[in-house]
Amino acid sequence: PIFGGYEPPLSDCILQGKYAAWPEMLELIGCMLGTKVKGCVPPSTLVVPVPMPRFRKLFRRIDHAAVIAKEVAKVAGLRSRKCLIRKESTPQAAMTASGRRALKCNTMRVRHLARIRGYPVLLIDDVLTTGRTLEVACDTIRKAGASCVMVAVAGVTALPR
Repeated sequence: PIFGGYEPPLSDCILQGKYAAWPEMLELIGCMLGTKVKGCVPPSTLVVPVPMPRFRKLFRRIDHAAVIAKEVAKVAGLRSRKCLIRKESTPQAAMTASGRRALKCNTMRVRHLARIRGYPVLLIDDVLTTGRTLEVACDTIRKAGASCVMVAVAGVTALPR
């Protein structure tokens, strides 16, 4: 599921939540995305946020995808679990579309004791631009034994023509 297009006012809300460390805004976005997810996935689904590199999380003072994912899980009556770890890399916002598409497969790994084998997983991210980050996350989760991998995002950018 997708909540909306990445344009004002949604894009402004996402940016404020991420860069101004405004958890209540991200929780509201998660609540709205959760209402779209509710009833669309199996009840055993694990809600997993796309991870943020540790240093960037400390710098921003918030893990925006984790806040959104936790609220999605709460509203949809599912379990939320941080299962992925992401290596430090150039921030996506600083990359061109071709740079984003070049994201390496080894930039994410599954945490020890993640316990996802056999479970359906719903990956949560704030914005879908090229899809490469979600592709790497999906591949990583799939290789760890998830029974299926689904994706939900708050916003989708307009694709360049």
